Amino acid sequence: MKTLRVILLTLIFSSTYTIIHAQEWQKPAVKDYGKVKLYDDAAMMPDKNIDYKIVFQLNSDETKEDVNAGLWHMARTMNLLKGSGVPDDHIHLVGVISGKATPVVMSNKAYQKKNGKDNPDIKLMKELSDNGAKLYVCGQAAAEHQITEKDLNDYVVFTLSALIDIPEFQYKGYALMP
Repeated sequence: MKTLRVILLTLIFSSTYTIIHAQEWQKPAVKDYGKVKLYDDAAMMPDKNIDYKIVFQLNSDETKEDVNAGLWHMARTMNLLKGSGVPDDHIHLVGVISGKATPVVMSNKAYQKKNGKDNPDIKLMKELSDNGAKLYVCGQAAAEHQITEKDLNDYVVFTLSALIDIPEFQYKGYALMP
């Protein structure tokens, strides 16, 4: 009887472990970045009726999978929301780029001139843009990095300052993701 109990408990725990860990990594929207595991029974799930208005403060040069970590996290957020069934018209992601992250905004031509290689973030920025995300660069940070408007890639909008952009998005109802 004791052996049967041990076998039964082992089967129960191992099947629970299999269900929890059987999910595969997915990239439902941004196809090359921001992998996610989606669960139908998680305690907190995105509400498909909420307008997800999120402004990301991207000011670090940290990388994840060879791209800017902040941009990668925007991709993960997009994948989580779209993979959970949130409609496109309820997803409003904005990235405000400044500080050490500023060089990601350069075109390949400008990036090659300064760094001798292609900009590794352009493909990700295109995928984010294709999925409705908006990207802005702080004009003050661009000036500090000697980046002009003509140096920008096609997926970024030039603004006066992140110091203005972020509070303005917050006043418009966007939650800040630092």
